[in-house]
Amino acid sequence: MNSRTISKSSFVRGTKCPKSLYLHFFQPEEQDEISEGQQSIFDTGHNVGFLAQQLFPGGIDASRGDHSLVHEAIAYTAELIGNGQTVIYEAAFSDGETLCYMDILVKETDGWAAYEVKASTQVKDYQVNDVAFQYFVITRSGLPLKRVSLVHVNNQYIRHGDLDIRKLFTIESMTERILPMQNNIPVDLLSLQEMLKAGLMPDIPMGSQCNNPFPCDFLEFCQQSCPAEEDESEGRPASRNQDELDQFLDELEYPLYFMDFETIQFAVPQYNESRPYQQIPFQYSLHLQQTKSGPLTHFLFLGTPPTDPRPEFIQSLLLHLGSSGSIIVWNQTFENTRLREIARDFPEYSSMIEPLFDRVADLMVPFRRKHLYTPDMNGSYSLKAVLPALVPDLSYSNLEIQEGGSAGLTYESLYNDADPESIATKRENLLKYCELDTLSMVRILERF
Repeated sequence: MNSRTISKSSFVRGTKCPKSLYLHFFQPEEQDEISEGQQSIFDTGHNVGFLAQQLFPGGIDASRGDHSLVHEAIAYTAELIGNGQTVIYEAAFSDGETLCYMDILVKETDGWAAYEVKASTQVKDYQVNDVAFQYFVITRSGLPLKRVSLVHVNNQYIRHGDLDIRKLFTIESMTERILPMQNNIPVDLLSLQEMLKAGLMPDIPMGSQCNNPFPCDFLEFCQQSCPAEEDESEGRPASRNQDELDQFLDELEYPLYFMDFETIQFAVPQYNESRPYQQIPFQYSLHLQQTKSGPLTHFLFLGTPPTDPRPEFIQSLLLHLGSSGSIIVWNQTFENTRLREIARDFPEYSSMIEPLFDRVADLMVPFRRKHLYTPDMNGSYSLKAVLPALVPDLSYSNLEIQEGGSAGLTYESLYNDADPESIATKRENLLKYCELDTLSMVRILERF
């Protein structure tokens, strides 16, 4: 192998955007810092891959737990195959120009079968390219494959008791899809190799490839060197349709309940009556205002890992929502969907949850329809864009947690945190963040 060997990840990167591959090889220092959310995605993929090995037990890890030991892994893979090992995890193959690790390699009755594991819930186009390249490398390295499949998470699986690995995963054959692609791979490979050999950065403008199917890790570099055109909505003048705002206000019924949920997602369901990647509500904030000029009362709930938070969550919420009055949220689809899921999974609460939906008012709608707009919103109607534009004295900037994704990751970290002081700090940060979400809605409505 040489310094220009194309790995599976490099091939997928290069076919998505050759400029990204160039930067990866020649200017790696320009790579964006891995965010907390991105690292969580990587960790989820690793954990799901490890769990899928239970579908084919008794295997040996050819990488020895370290993908940087490429030469050793390739040699060990060949040794295992030669010694009659029938299940190999992280099998490594290379012909000097290309390199790949296959998640699971199995010697079946009619020959070798390869299984690539993905944490997604369906097969995506870039994953097909991924598997096609692996088939190309493995077969060109001398090992014939009878079949190649993709293993992904089954989002229809509902956990009841112990985890059922065979129901958690779905295995889809990729052989027929990737065989017709084999003739194109050498062409794409040669193009990428010539680009790297020339050592010249491709002139590729920013476009959909920068964020689809996932954000490029050189996004900041490209934004600085070739910034995107200004959003036309940023030049939109301030506007205020008081008639529409008054109509929104007229439809509200006191007492007002300003409500916000925070959720967490697990690729592998942790609780009974939950599914892969289901959004599990673990926290709410509720500000109550009995009359137009009346004081605010604040109610809250925050779960305690590893207990399933949903039963206590809904019991507490129903206790404080009362039987009348408007429930104000920001993006009612989100909160309504979470409530419907709880009603589905815990039917004993469904009769109490159902009347809530007629009381929900979506505070985001007037901003989505531009009934109230200022250029400071930058064309966005998210709460994080509207708040500083209308209520500049109220800000998330001083909080440790400043957006919902971080809230979910903070809550997830509590599952493995044994330090009482750290746990207390994280819980306090979660409470402050969620409380500000509902207080923000209170203050924004005042601007109507």
